[in-house]
Amino acid sequence: MLPESTLLTLADTCLISGHRLSEWCGHGPALEEDIALTNTALDAIGQARALLQVVAARRSPAITEDALAYLREPAQFANLALAAAPNTDYAHTVLRSLLLAAWLVPVWDALGHSSDHDIAAIAGNAAKEARVQRRHARQWWVRFGDGTAESRRRAEAAVAALWPLTGELSAVRIPGVDPDAVLSAWWDAVQDAFAEATMPLPTAAPPLSGELAAQAAQWRHALLGEMQSLARQHPGARW
Repeated sequence: MLPESTLLTLADTCLISGHRLSEWCGHGPALEEDIALTNTALDAIGQARALLQVVAARRSPAITEDALAYLREPAQFANLALAAAPNTDYAHTVLRSLLLAAWLVPVWDALGHSSDHDIAAIAGNAAKEARVQRRHARQWWVRFGDGTAESRRRAEAAVAALWPLTGELSAVRIPGVDPDAVLSAWWDAVQDAFAEATMPLPTAAPPLSGELAAQAAQWRHALLGEMQSLARQHPGARW
C-alpha cells in the first residue's frame, strides 16, 4: 500500500486546486468557460474525496473524508504550493491549471499500474480527467500568449508569479513512480504549450525557498479558513 503521506500530498493538492478553480464559479469570462471551470473543479475535488476515503478507511480508528478535509489544521495539509496560488487573474488560473495537470497526467498514468489496487482504480479515471484539464488549459494558454499585447502581458506576469513554485515538483517522491519520467513528461507537455503560445520557457526552477514556502503556507491558511468555516461552525452536523 502507498504511504499515507503520499496519498495526502495528492489528495490535498487536488482538494486545494479544486477549491481555487471553484472560486471562478459565476465569474468566468464566458458562460461556457464558467461551466468548464466548474466541472474541472468538481473533477479535482472528486479525486481528492476518493483519495481521502482511502486514507480515512485505513486509519485506526477509521474516520471520514470530511474530517480529513474540514477538521485538519492548515499546517497538516501536504498540498503542492502551486495548487494554493491565488487566482489573481484568468491568466494565472490558466497557467496554474496547465502546470498542475501536466504533472498529474504522468503521475496518474504511473499509479494506474500501482500494486495498491485502491489507488490504481482511482488513477485510471483521474488520468482521463487530468488530460481534459491539461488540454483545456493549454488552449487558453495559447490564446493568452499568442493573443493581444494585453493578454501577453498577463501571461508574462503569470509566469513570473507561478514558475518559481514549480521547483517543488522535483522533490515529490511517490513509491513505484519514476520521478525522472514524471518530470520529463511534465517538461515536454509544458514546453510544447509554451512553444505554441510563443512564450519563452524559463529554466528549471530551484527548490522552494523558505520565503516562497512561507507565502504558500499563508495562501493555504487563508483558503482553508474559508473552505472549512461552515463545517467548523457546526462540528458533527449531518447535512
